Amino acid sequence: MERLLYFVVCANIWIGFSESHQILSSGGMKEWWESTLIYQIYPRSFKDSNGDGYGDLNGILERLDYVKEIGVDTIWIQPFYKSPMADMGYDVADYRAVDPMFGTMDDFKRLLKNSHEKGMKVIVDFVPNHSSDQGEWFKLSEQRIEPFTDFYVWKDGKRINETHTTHPNNWRSVFRGPAWTWSEKRKQYYFHQFAPQQPDLNYYNPRVRREMEDVLRYWLDLGVDGFRVDAVNHLLEAEHYADAPAGIKGGLGVIEGVSMVYMMRQPGNLQLIKSWRAVLDEYVKKDGQARLLSTEAYDMPKILSLQLGNATNPGAQIPFFVRMAWLDYDTTASQLNSYIHEMIESFPARSFNWARDNHDNPRVSTRYYPESVEAWNMLLLLMPGATCIYYGSELGMEDAHVRANQRKDLQNAGGDRTETRDGCRSPMLWDNTRNAGFTTAKNPWLPVHPNYWRTNVEAQRQDPNSHLNIYKRLVELRRMPVIRHGDLRTYVLEEMVFMFTRSFKSDTVAVLMNLGSETEKICVQDSASLLPDTMFVHTRSPNSGMNVGEEVKIRDAGKTECIYMRPQSGLVLSTFLSDPMGSISLSSGAPLSSWSFAVLLLSIYLKIFIS
Repeated sequence: MERLLYFVVCANIWIGFSESHQILSSGGMKEWWESTLIYQIYPRSFKDSNGDGYGDLNGILERLDYVKEIGVDTIWIQPFYKSPMADMGYDVADYRAVDPMFGTMDDFKRLLKNSHEKGMKVIVDFVPNHSSDQGEWFKLSEQRIEPFTDFYVWKDGKRINETHTTHPNNWRSVFRGPAWTWSEKRKQYYFHQFAPQQPDLNYYNPRVRREMEDVLRYWLDLGVDGFRVDAVNHLLEAEHYADAPAGIKGGLGVIEGVSMVYMMRQPGNLQLIKSWRAVLDEYVKKDGQARLLSTEAYDMPKILSLQLGNATNPGAQIPFFVRMAWLDYDTTASQLNSYIHEMIESFPARSFNWARDNHDNPRVSTRYYPESVEAWNMLLLLMPGATCIYYGSELGMEDAHVRANQRKDLQNAGGDRTETRDGCRSPMLWDNTRNAGFTTAKNPWLPVHPNYWRTNVEAQRQDPNSHLNIYKRLVELRRMPVIRHGDLRTYVLEEMVFMFTRSFKSDTVAVLMNLGSETEKICVQDSASLLPDTMFVHTRSPNSGMNVGEEVKIRDAGKTECIYMRPQSGLVLSTFLSDPMGSISLSSGAPLSSWSFAVLLLSIYLKIFIS
């Protein structure tokens, strides 16, 4: 027994050295946010703990083990602040209070503590562009009570005649209609880039800047690990407030035929982002623990990259690349390739990030097909950098159809879009009981998708071919050195077939996606000549017609055919064999996981010394 213990201890020392060597040989230790797997939780829809039909903080706490089970590193909780909910919480009435719908501050503290104990980070939304018109700040500003008089953007009307005025200019709200609303109390118009219930804060006022910096400090003092900053393109507007020029209908940054050139992308926005990063860095200097500042803007990566700042004056570490949430079944392999290269050619590698679904757009299972979920999860989870997964995407959840009398989203999607966002916000599917186990109430706040009886967590746990179990298998592969440290190459194999490879030392992984509606014969080596003649199926979508562990030819060798890919299917090929259950990877070059290697050494010891 002593010899056995000695052997196991030595094995663990060797494992630690091996894994450390892998990290150091790839260029040094990474910050936690560089390759983090973020799970975006819409709190109203995740889990209801008290039977009122609305998800809440304690509901998230109840399901933390599940969140950990699916490999999440960082939880992003969307707004749970006190709010009248004109925009589902993005109209904040009190930045330092929890809305009773979601629980109490003590509930949040327990959730934060338990998440940290399970090894997960927590980031929260920071909504700095606007507040609620029901908050104390706005009410005091409307009454011209100092120091809040100029906390918001107030303007006199444009005179029409001796008795009448109209809006100060022709600017339009993202949610349609004029960007100005009249206040009878103050006898002026106030500016709002979004809904009238969301007046814009005035960042030309230093007091506003200091107050919002203190909001960040409040949550950092509680222990949050960072923020996702909402609508950063809209923070400041041109100080001249002149009429905007006309724009091409349907164009980016055009609302109801009016360009938003004076309302978006003002240079001062970048300075605000840098000032918030400086607040986070105050805390890094105290304890050496990195905090994440991530930003949201539907923009091209070259423009987003400006939000990164520079080494002497840093900004956001991760400007979220969310335009992939607009891709649908019309997208070709070349277009997908362009989107990816826009990212990797504009951002430093440590800021690469990928998001496909979110709370503002239809889910990929609706934009494409349910059969396409695996292919897109392969892309998200096996690309280099950070990845953001919207709750339920691991299950292949689809948008619910919400009748007009069930709708809760008063603002729809904004711009010239008219569809409601309620469908992609429907409740999480936990089991096959009433309301999918989301709530014990008769009616949840939004209808549950009727496929809950088979698409739920419990059912998918039992099915090895389910979206959930294939997702978990991809997360295990994501943790291997070939994905953590491997290089990236992309290929357009056919008009609707995209491939990328990750290589590290002697291991290579190739990911193939058929985005189209026809079966395609794919000879991978025609485009990727450095790949071997044969590879193994590591992971596949159930509609691929292939089996895990199957050896496949990737070039046409006389009578031997190449791969046939069915529509909307995905394949992960590897140069190494893997256990079909996904628990142990038998790699030819990369080290095994610590547990797998220990088991292997133990089995060798038992065979040699005991038998």
